[in-house]
Amino acid sequence: MAAVGNLVRGVALACALVSAAGCVTMPSERAEAPPLPSVWRDAPQGAELPVTDWWQGFDDPALNRLVTEALSEGPSVQLAVSRVREARALSYSTITQFLPQLTATGSGQYQRFVEGPVPVGVDRESMSGSYGAQVSWEIPLFSIGATSLGARANTQSALADLRGARVALAADVAQAYVDLRAAQASRAALQRSVETSDELARILATSAGAGFASEADAADARRLAESTRTRLPGLIIEERRAENVLAVLRGHAPGTEDAQTQTELAADNAPVPHLELSSAPAAPADLLRLRPDVARAEAQTLIAAAQLGVARADLLPHINLTGAINVTDALIGNPSGAGITLATGAPLISMPLFDWGQRFAVSRQRDAQFDQSLIQYRQTVTQAIAEGSNALVSLEQGRLRLNSARAAEQAAETTARGSRAAYEAGIQSLADRLRSEQQLIDSSLTRISAEQQAASAAIATYRAFGGGPAVAPDVVRRR
Repeated sequence: MAAVGNLVRGVALACALVSAAGCVTMPSERAEAPPLPSVWRDAPQGAELPVTDWWQGFDDPALNRLVTEALSEGPSVQLAVSRVREARALSYSTITQFLPQLTATGSGQYQRFVEGPVPVGVDRESMSGSYGAQVSWEIPLFSIGATSLGARANTQSALADLRGARVALAADVAQAYVDLRAAQASRAALQRSVETSDELARILATSAGAGFASEADAADARRLAESTRTRLPGLIIEERRAENVLAVLRGHAPGTEDAQTQTELAADNAPVPHLELSSAPAAPADLLRLRPDVARAEAQTLIAAAQLGVARADLLPHINLTGAINVTDALIGNPSGAGITLATGAPLISMPLFDWGQRFAVSRQRDAQFDQSLIQYRQTVTQAIAEGSNALVSLEQGRLRLNSARAAEQAAETTARGSRAAYEAGIQSLADRLRSEQQLIDSSLTRISAEQQAASAAIATYRAFGGGPAVAPDVVRRR
């Protein structure tokens, strides 16, 4: 028992020494964020909002179903999941290269004297077989720590890319859905505007024919009607574009949607989704854990540090241990060498000499690349802060714009009601009533555009804050 305990302690000590030696080559610098603001300058005041499943705040069942389907079947997420599996397999392969390599061997030899005398003590016919095992191990004194860190960081980078793909996909689906609803609502309002403009042009043309209006006014009314009609094709194009984007993001070819999806997307009376944000989703410092690109940039610094550690380890001696056990048995007769068991072992120490300058140059190159990764990390953090700040100011100004647009529409509605009453009382002309109706439609179009911009600002805010669904542990399992 004492011998076993001594062996265990020896192995543990060897592992500790190998681990400590591996840390020698690693750089001491780590990724550090630049100074961050304590609060957002343009954020509404309130409690932090959740960043997961944020699209459900739109309270739109069709949007929820589209996002869920995209996250499950979207090609961008499937590619990211496959890359995570690839990174994990590569990490496992990288770590296993430091394990001892064991090879089983086997061979046989047949011998028969066909002519001539047979030596004394040797059978005319004999056959022998040998088998054994060979082992080789390069002791990872200086490189295992760096290589293991790089393997884990490579997986972390792939996981960050997966998070980023899911965040971007949810935001892209929500944005395409908002664009679709805004185009449908604008087309419906513009269609009413076209009908009103046509009616006004007809009235002025009749009045001009009777001498109650000028030909110039009639021609201007017709110009207004046709100019309004030219805006319809652009909205139809935007509808089709948004529908095609939704199909592609969910892994479908445009035009192959199922009947339920076609019915949901074709609902012209569906309102533009609205998501009210009363505060920022997170504090500035929280972006370091929420943003996938920041997590990826940090993983890239670890990969660069690992590559530098490996390059430094290549400048140091390498120790290799090789050994073999071979057993030879007689199968027929009594061949020479039968019944022998041979064990061999040999250590090998190698040191780079003539290519040391090349290895040193590679080490300096890796050192520069590591410095670049640290700079890139700080730049990514500052860019994340800028995007968060830009999103919040757009969100706040979009809220103010939407409030003004709604107030203007309410005022236009009041004016239109008064104009209708005046027309029915006979104190206002039909042309004046149609003009007030046109103003109401224009106000509605402005309000729809403000709703679209407000919804887009909310989506951009969650995108800037890394908002998205949490990555389940089994999301990268093979399907």
